[in-house]
Amino acid sequence: MLKTLKVLTIALVSGALMFATVNDGEAKKKKKGYKATAEEKELFDRWGVKERKHKKYLKDMRKSPKFVGATKCNGSCHDAYYQAWKNSPHGKTYDLLKPGARAEAKKRVKLDPDKDYTTDPLCLRCHTTGYQQRGGFKPAGSKSKKGKDISTTIDPEEPNKEQVGCEMCHSVAGGSQFRVVMKASKGDFKKADIEQYGQRWDYANVCTRCHTHPNTPFQPDVHDKYKFNFEERKKKVHEIDKYWTEDNLDQKLEKKDDRAKEVSQSEKTPLVIEDFAVKKGKLRFKKGTMPYNKKKKSFNYKKG
Repeated sequence: MLKTLKVLTIALVSGALMFATVNDGEAKKKKKGYKATAEEKELFDRWGVKERKHKKYLKDMRKSPKFVGATKCNGSCHDAYYQAWKNSPHGKTYDLLKPGARAEAKKRVKLDPDKDYTTDPLCLRCHTTGYQQRGGFKPAGSKSKKGKDISTTIDPEEPNKEQVGCEMCHSVAGGSQFRVVMKASKGDFKKADIEQYGQRWDYANVCTRCHTHPNTPFQPDVHDKYKFNFEERKKKVHEIDKYWTEDNLDQKLEKKDDRAKEVSQSEKTPLVIEDFAVKKGKLRFKKGTMPYNKKKKSFNYKKG
């Protein structure tokens, strides 16, 4: 009997200790919470966000940025822009990697026009969205560590990460946080508000990421058509006027002209441009060339 009591006592004490440990862990987790910093509170006050919604927005705003795809910009937010992009050269970049596409241009730069380049890492960097970055495009045959197929789903009717989407020009590491800022502010945000979450405004600079990168075979010395003129090229990106309909007119950007008068940090000091190379069949970004440092959660601007 005495032995049984001792066993029960030990069990009860162990259970109590375990319960206390769990409670301590939960208490610490609850204590951490999502209390807005002075800077975040200033944003919420300016945007008119009620305090009860702070936690919901902070949870997403504080996450690491990742690529989410152009379809996230479609629907109830930027439908006309999505439709214009879909029918622009950027909305068809992945298709150029298929056998037979742009045969003459490929021959001109000594590429095999009959080869399938849709899994070539060097090509995917500039023909898709966020390749080899968090949330970015994954080509056919991509597998997880457990062998699960994780390749990006491609819908011919609804282009997304397999093309050069919005985030390749507008973000440093993906636009997952932009949507939160846009929703919380109801579109009434300043350039600096969203720039701290990875929005970039140095568009003429970011285009050099691919159009004039040393790794592209389509160089000006091959043909004059490969000379890059930013002002001319940008006219083909957002030809939105013909895509406004009765269903999406309410999505016009009311504060766009006001923001155009502001000067962002990336306009004053452009961000660095990623440099990369293919090693052992995998694309690798060169250290110190990424515009966003995910470990330090900071941005890298060009010097001088």
